[in-house]
Amino acid sequence: MLYKYCNSDGFDILLHSRLKVTRVSEFNDPFDLAFGMDDETAFERIKAEFEEDPKLIEKWSIELTKLGWSHNKNSIKNMAAKVSEFLIEGQENAIKSTKEFFNNMFGITCMSERPDIIQMWSHYANAHKGIVIGLEENEFVGDRAKLVKVTNGKDMVLFPYTASIPMMSKQVMKEYEKGFKDVLGRKESGWCYEEEVRVFEELEEQDKDGNYYVKIPPSSVREIYLGLRSPETSEIIARALKQKKEFRHLKIFRMEKSTKEYKLIPRLLNVQNMP
Repeated sequence: MLYKYCNSDGFDILLHSRLKVTRVSEFNDPFDLAFGMDDETAFERIKAEFEEDPKLIEKWSIELTKLGWSHNKNSIKNMAAKVSEFLIEGQENAIKSTKEFFNNMFGITCMSERPDIIQMWSHYANAHKGIVIGLEENEFVGDRAKLVKVTNGKDMVLFPYTASIPMMSKQVMKEYEKGFKDVLGRKESGWCYEEEVRVFEELEEQDKDGNYYVKIPPSSVREIYLGLRSPETSEIIARALKQKKEFRHLKIFRMEKSTKEYKLIPRLLNVQNMP
């Protein structure tokens, strides 16, 4: 199961059977999609690429000449040193343009693996007044390649430098595709409490407000959790939803505080009492 923490507007998600897809630039963490470049391996990697494909040397010689960089195209070591220096010097712009490309191409839906995380209720569910929607993972995510489990740590993902850009080899493309997925699934250690899972989608049609959405099959919505501070109206709406044919299978819980631990306990609402 995957769980989406929402404020009370979360019921609109169910009524419209759609979930907002967020661009990275809209995230609250400025380190989202942050990555670095591996300066230490740049020279050796580029030298190996030149040895494997000497045609790259001629192409880079033309480029360096245009830019006014002195070089010796008859020396693989000199060319590797110059190209790696050139790429390292321009890494800030390279990282910026790569992030902009990703931001314009893909959007992300952030989920959690648990519905009872106190901090998540506080931060993302209107201080325990909102709801959590439980989605059956296999029905919600059609393409498993789009599902990324977030790992936490202090080190960023480092991309290798390559002389092959823009003439990307298949091997380089595979490395970068994996790298993007690793970047998408890496966050700083302090976020570990989220137990986050991300689903990324290609950005396609916008609505009139400029937002992007992904469809939710009603059958994939299996559970609703009401916050321990959620108003009575939330329970009324949840009960009304369950009366709809497409949501008859729903289980509805209300969160309660444990009396012995710092813990939220879900209490299943009595279906017999539902009108």
